[in-house]
Amino acid sequence: MGILKSIAVLLLFLWSVALVPALGESIDDSPEVVSEYAKGKRYLREGNWLEASRTFETLAGRFPNSRNIDLFVFNRARAEFHFGDFPKALAGFSSFVSRFSTSPYVPHARYFIGNIHYVKGQLNRAVASWIEAYGLSNEPRLSDLVTRSLVNAVERAESAKLGAADFAAVPQARRCALIEPLAEALVRREAYQSAQELMALCDKTIDLPTGTTAPTGAFGQNLELAVVLPFSGEMQTFGEEIHNGAIIAAEAYRQETGRNLKLVPYDTKGDPINTARIMKELVDSQVDAVVGPLTSEEAAVASAVLNCGNLPMIAPAATQAGLTLLSESAFQLSPNIELQGIQMAEYAVLNRGADSAAIITSTSTDHLRTARAFADRFKQLGGTVVAIEYYRTRDKDFGDYVQDVKAMLLGVHPDSAFFVNERGDTLDADGIPAYIDCLFLPGTPQQLRLLLPQINFYNLNAFYLGTDGWGDQAVYRLGDNITKQAVFPSPFLQEQMSEEFLRFAAAYDLRFGTRPRRLASLGYDAVRVIALAVSEGASSREDLVDRLGRISKYQGAAAEVTFGGHRENVELPLYRIVDGGAEYLGGAETGAPAPEETPEG
Repeated sequence: MGILKSIAVLLLFLWSVALVPALGESIDDSPEVVSEYAKGKRYLREGNWLEASRTFETLAGRFPNSRNIDLFVFNRARAEFHFGDFPKALAGFSSFVSRFSTSPYVPHARYFIGNIHYVKGQLNRAVASWIEAYGLSNEPRLSDLVTRSLVNAVERAESAKLGAADFAAVPQARRCALIEPLAEALVRREAYQSAQELMALCDKTIDLPTGTTAPTGAFGQNLELAVVLPFSGEMQTFGEEIHNGAIIAAEAYRQETGRNLKLVPYDTKGDPINTARIMKELVDSQVDAVVGPLTSEEAAVASAVLNCGNLPMIAPAATQAGLTLLSESAFQLSPNIELQGIQMAEYAVLNRGADSAAIITSTSTDHLRTARAFADRFKQLGGTVVAIEYYRTRDKDFGDYVQDVKAMLLGVHPDSAFFVNERGDTLDADGIPAYIDCLFLPGTPQQLRLLLPQINFYNLNAFYLGTDGWGDQAVYRLGDNITKQAVFPSPFLQEQMSEEFLRFAAAYDLRFGTRPRRLASLGYDAVRVIALAVSEGASSREDLVDRLGRISKYQGAAAEVTFGGHRENVELPLYRIVDGGAEYLGGAETGAPAPEETPEG
């Protein structure tokens, strides 16, 4: 945690403590409850947070019908906040707001929720909670504390965009009393244009330092990237992880170049329609590029909106095939799921000399698309797909599917218990070995852990080809006699080997106090490739699109990046399962002609 942030957290703590005496000191209840409540309040004043939490927890448990139950819940959460147990405090304050929406202490709870988000590095959520607390507050002291918290956060934020919608719930009579100090904080941060836009909400202008104008500058001197992700709703956590990674990349860019890079968050709420509306606004804005959206569905509508524009967009996590065919300025950072099937088909035919294949796949959408891509490409290369078996995602017994494949290979009825060979011998069909060049087996680690031993049991023999689901300890631990040195592609396994990841992880841990997950790495890489294209001389949106398209073999934090002919990442390293682990084989460079691509998928 940086020095400035440490100071800010300390200030929040002191301001929160200062708020304690302002809250109700006595209650009207039974003598026993009044006595226990007074003891809990004494613990709070003394800073004995643990005993205070236990006291209020006991009160809430023993007297759930008390007219003061809201105070028990609120004070317990406050004690946990000061004790530093932020997850419990957040759960407590959130429960309080939900259960006691008319309580006069709701503004205080919203204020504490904002403090927790800020300490966790979740700036946007903190600002939203504080503004809500300000709008609900009728206490000058609380309003002043909220204002100071907001000014402190906005003044030190790497990126903060506040508009009319953020202040909609604040009463009109009090709105400008909050907006004006925030605009002054933006001026101190030299975010002059944002300050002017904020003051315009109050029909005022702001006096800028002599000779200063809102910065426009040359392309690359003042980069502005829109981060279009879900910052609320069910997918909020995923959006925040990508955004956190982008923040680290932006800070690195500023340190390395001395130039400004501003991240402007836009909340899609995980809704494709809302995503389309945001993208339509951004096409005609001053934004230089877009990082996002999150899902394939959102990315599809975003690409469609960009079809008539030149705004570069990098979708970090979307994996559906064909997304980039909808716009000439859309890029896909994660290899699409169909590419796995295509590369495995090419590896089977061109590296293993396979002529025949069978597929056993789950009916999940992604696995079906991958299986279809494998089958289509395998046939294009002259191979024969003998059988395709589909199992349900909840299945645990795969015997029928394996036996169906064997029946096709042996030429017997699948319900037959015996097999009559060319000499007339009657044999148990389950025990007769059947052979095929390769088996393509898309699946999750949980499914493969059950499927592979059953294929072995029924004596179906082939070279195994997998998808990224094979890259898991649950599969490796099955042993070489079960996994049979299967080969699979995965963009996920090299991050710990990458120097870029190690640098990123160190900076991420310093900033957020935890190890980054894959989505954070993708957010970091998305901003880094844009910065790379700018550093190589991009001078406009069109030029940025052109230079992004030339990026090849970039060693990112999440994986290697090479944008193919349709601006999708085509880097899919191959691995072989050997001795309980994944052995790196390199890229799937078969030299095969590229398959025809369609926007379907």
